Parts: sequence; structure tokens; C-alpha cells
Amino acid sequence: MIPPVLLRAGFGLYGRLAPRQAARAAAGLLTRPRGRNPPQPWEHEPTQPLAEQVVLPGDLHALQWGSAGPVVLGLHGWRGRPTQLGRLAESLVAAGFRVVALDAPGHGRSRGPAATPRLLADALVEAGSALGEVHALIGHSLGGAAAPIAMELGLRVRRLVMIGSPARPSRLIAWYADQLGLPERARHRLDEWFDAHAGRPAALLDPVALTPPAETSIMVVHDEDDEIIPVADARLLEAAWPPAQMLYTRGLGHRNLLSDPEVVAAVHAFIAG
Repeated sequence: MIPPVLLRAGFGLYGRLAPRQAARAAAGLLTRPRGRNPPQPWEHEPTQPLAEQVVLPGDLHALQWGSAGPVVLGLHGWRGRPTQLGRLAESLVAAGFRVVALDAPGHGRSRGPAATPRLLADALVEAGSALGEVHALIGHSLGGAAAPIAMELGLRVRRLVMIGSPARPSRLIAWYADQLGLPERARHRLDEWFDAHAGRPAALLDPVALTPPAETSIMVVHDEDDEIIPVADARLLEAAWPPAQMLYTRGLGHRNLLSDPEVVAAVHAFIAG
């Protein structure tokens, strides 16, 4: 791994000499997950129901729990994995649902090396089309941020659950440019790259900038002690989407939300409701 000081020096010089090329290189670094976060102990509990490996059109790989019933489509976050939704799947399958959790683009065996909110949203739309009617959509972290984009692009669901999700992921672009020490011209090119990739100014695909369909009920779950996505993001969503059902927890952090019995029960009740 290149030391941060050398990386900043390199991108500072590269960005002055060739801003467009430096922006492309920065975008490549920002959009590639490069591995997975360490698995949580509860991801591979022997009590969880066995999941079936499935492949959907578009080279999208997924885990499927259950074989019949209304479809619940799930998507993990940055450097996550489908098994993180195992406890939620166990609860929902027992109630007669079929849960399909995607391995996001740029992760595992799904297509491509890159992951962005737009790429994840496109994958959700494709998966929804392949699966037929989708009753509910669950997204964790960046997967949650991609969910409203997928709905903006045409995916229709009755229930949306966002867990530990950022309200304004586009702000990561400026943060990352700061980390790399990109000069102003290269920053401008980086913004242009992401806007072109998103098909509109990237900030217009932030969840807080979108209006979910009136027929979709929304639940937002966030921990007050989330060390990855500050709880302030959930407050922004609460203000932007007044009808949303909010669930705030304490002491669970960013990932243990997905396994907490009270959260699982609340999400189950919301989706089955």
C-alpha cells in the first residue's frame, strides 16, 4: 500500500500536470472496494437457514433464502456481503417471504470491479425485473443509499428499509479529493466524471434529494453510535421524508444493527405489516 503522504504528493503533481487523467485515476481508486470487511460472528451461525446460490441476469450473484412467497430484495453496503442479511432473512422466511440478497457489483462474484450508488441502483433495478414483483427492499449502508435511486429509476416496492445508510453519499467525492490532495482543476474533472456516471449531478441522486413514491412505506434504522455513518444522516432523512418510520438504537454501531433481535423484529413487523 502506498503511504498517504506519497499518495497525496503524487496526486498533487499529477493533478497539476494532467487533471483529467488524475481525476480518472482518483475515480478508479474511490469506486473499487478491494476486498471485504471481516465477517461478523453472527453471519455464519449454524441456526440460520441454508441459503441457495443463485445467478440473476446481468451476471448478478445472490443468496436466496426460501423458495416461494413475496420477494424481499436485499443489498449490503461497501465491502459487505449477502450473509450480513442472514438473520433478517431467517425471520422473514419463517413468515413466508422469499429473501434474495445481492452480491453487489464490484464485490464477490457479481459483475465488474467497481461499486457506486448508481451501479448498485442499476443492479437492484435489474434484479427486480428478473424477480418480478418485489414486495420489500432492504439496504444496508451504501446499499440503502442505492435503494431510493433504484426506485427513482423505476423499481417499485411496497416497503423500503434503509439501515445505517448515508443521506448524502455524493459528499464523499469532495472528502476523497481532500484526502488525495487533488488540485482544483482535477477536482472539477472528478466532479464531472461522477456527474456523467450518475447521468445527472451526483448530488441529485442523494437520498435526501429524492422523493420516494407515495405508495411506498419507508423505515429508517440507525444507531446513535454508528462509527461509519453518523446518526446525523438519519436525522436528515427524517426531515426530508416526514412519513418515514424511524428507529434509533444505541450501542450497536454500524453492522450489529443487522443482527440485533429488536431491530430484526421491528423490520419483520414493518415488512409483514
